[in-house]
Amino acid sequence: MVTCFDPLKVYIFKEGLVRFATQKYTNNVKSVDKQYIHLTNYSVNKKNEEYIKSTGENGGNGDDSELASKWNLAQLKRYFDKNDIDFKSVMSRIQDVMIKTLISVEPHIVNTTSRCTKHKNVCFELFGFDILLDNKLKPWLLEVNISPSLSSSSPLDKKIKTVLICDTLNLVGVFPYDRK
Repeated sequence: MVTCFDPLKVYIFKEGLVRFATQKYTNNVKSVDKQYIHLTNYSVNKKNEEYIKSTGENGGNGDDSELASKWNLAQLKRYFDKNDIDFKSVMSRIQDVMIKTLISVEPHIVNTTSRCTKHKNVCFELFGFDILLDNKLKPWLLEVNISPSLSSSSPLDKKIKTVLICDTLNLVGVFPYDRK
């Protein structure tokens, strides 16, 4: 979430969703039309017979299986720790990609905002970053979603996105109404 672009104020949510393609990636030209190899979207992969739901998608906490097709970041951290992969370093590189992406649009947004309002701290934007890790764990930006979907296609999504919404509203100063 960005609450200001001048100066840049960015808040990165500590949790997130990790999605896997349900078939092993290949860059073979004959496989270019196979969506289960090239896409990680839940709406696509849930139709594949190889899609494996996590307990979190069935209402549990999502901590059940390394075979599941969707994880939370805590599961990814446990997997990295188990396999001696430096989770903190990978996340730092992901955050670096996110920050550099926001810096790249900063001049345009500051210019537009300054024409539309006298005050620079009157709005915020929630961004959804889709990052791909390659076989060397280098992060690649796939896309940035402005006002990303907060719909919940599973209990795992609902759990993560509910906390995200609560954190967002608390951060911008919107608190539950108290009749007292």
